[in-house]
Amino acid sequence: MMSHTTTWRSALKVVAIVSSAALMLSACGGSSGGDGDSKAGGKKLVYFMAPNTTPTRYIQQDGPDFKKAIEKLDSDIEVKFVNAGGSSATQLSQANAAISAGAKALVVVAADPNTSEGVLQAAEAAKIPVIGYENPPLKGKMFAQVVFDPENVGVQQGEYFASQVKDGALGATPVNVARLYGNKGDVYTTEMLKGQDSVLKPLIDDGTIKVVCEDYVKDWAPDNAQSAADQCLTKTQNKVGAFLGFYDGITAGVIAALKSKKVEVPVYGGQNPELTGLQYMLTGDQQDNVLKAFSVEAEAAAKITLAAINGEQPPADLVKDTVDNGGSQIPTAKLPSTLIHLEKGKDPGEAVQKAVDLGIFTWKQICTGPAASTPTCKEKVG
Repeated sequence: MMSHTTTWRSALKVVAIVSSAALMLSACGGSSGGDGDSKAGGKKLVYFMAPNTTPTRYIQQDGPDFKKAIEKLDSDIEVKFVNAGGSSATQLSQANAAISAGAKALVVVAADPNTSEGVLQAAEAAKIPVIGYENPPLKGKMFAQVVFDPENVGVQQGEYFASQVKDGALGATPVNVARLYGNKGDVYTTEMLKGQDSVLKPLIDDGTIKVVCEDYVKDWAPDNAQSAADQCLTKTQNKVGAFLGFYDGITAGVIAALKSKKVEVPVYGGQNPELTGLQYMLTGDQQDNVLKAFSVEAEAAAKITLAAINGEQPPADLVKDTVDNGGSQIPTAKLPSTLIHLEKGKDPGEAVQKAVDLGIFTWKQICTGPAASTPTCKEKVG
C-alpha cells in the first residue's frame, strides 16, 4: 500500500510538472525566444524567471498573475517564462538567453540567492533592468524588488507561537521546540529568523523555551525538511513539544515525518500558503499560516516592471523602503501579510476562509487530498 508520504511526493511532482508545462504553453511561445520573435511580433519582451517547482506558487499563481497584470497595463508587452530547476547556473544561462532575445526587463526569483550574483552582473552589463521578486538575487544592482516583508512574517509567526507557549497550549515549561529554518543565506531566511527571534529569544534565554533541534532546510524543500525532522525525532527520542517551521513546504515535510513515525506533535510556522498547508490546517495537523495575496505581489511587480521599461522611477506609492542586498541599496516594496490560526472549539474552515477570500485558492482546490473528507470540505464542496 502506498504511504501517505509517497502519495504526497508523487502528487506534488505531477502537479508541478503539469502546471509548469501549462504555464510554458501559456507564455506565447515557450521558455525561450529568439530576437527575431521579438522584432516580428513588435512586442516588448519581459521574462519572469521562476526558481524551481518548489514552492509551487511561482509556476501556478505568481507567474500567470504577473502575465495578466502587466499585459493589462501594456498590451505591447509579451511575458515569457523560464524555470531554473533550482540551479543558479541554469538561471544565469536563461538570463543570458533572455538578454540575447531582446528582453526589456527580467523579473527574478533567485534559484539560489547565495550564488545569484552572475545574473545581476549579466543584466547590468547589458543595461537590462532586474526586478527582484519575493526571494530576490543578492550582491548586485537591481531596479527594485517586491517582497512580503519577511521580518514581519517572522514576527507574526513568533508572536503566535509565543502566545501558545504562554497560554499553556503546549504544556508545562520548558517547552521542547524543534526549529527548522529556510534555505541558509537567503535574505528571506535571514529576515524571517530575525523576526521570529525578536519575539522568541527572551523566552529561550529565560528557559521558557528549550530549542532541542534546529537546522536550515536546503532549498526550502519538503524532502529535506522531512529528513531534518526525522533526525530530530531520533535524536530526542520523540521528546519534542512542538515543531516551528518557516513555510508550508517545510511544515509538510515535518508532518510527513511525524506520520511515518506515528508521533503526534503540534506543527507551527506555515506561510507562503500552499494547498498542503491549508489542507493540513483543516485536518488539524498544522496550527497556523501566514497568508500572502500572490496576485497583489504580481500586480505590484507589473507596475514596477512597466516603470523600468519606460525609463521611469519605481512607483513611489509602492516602493517606500531600501534593502542592502550585499552589493547595493535596493529600492523595495514591502507588502503586508495576514496570519491565520486554528482556534479551539471553532471550525478550522473559519481561518482557511480568509485564504479563499484573498483569492489564493478556491475551496474546490483546497478540498482535495488530505482535506477531502473533513467536515469543512463536505460542507463547502459536498
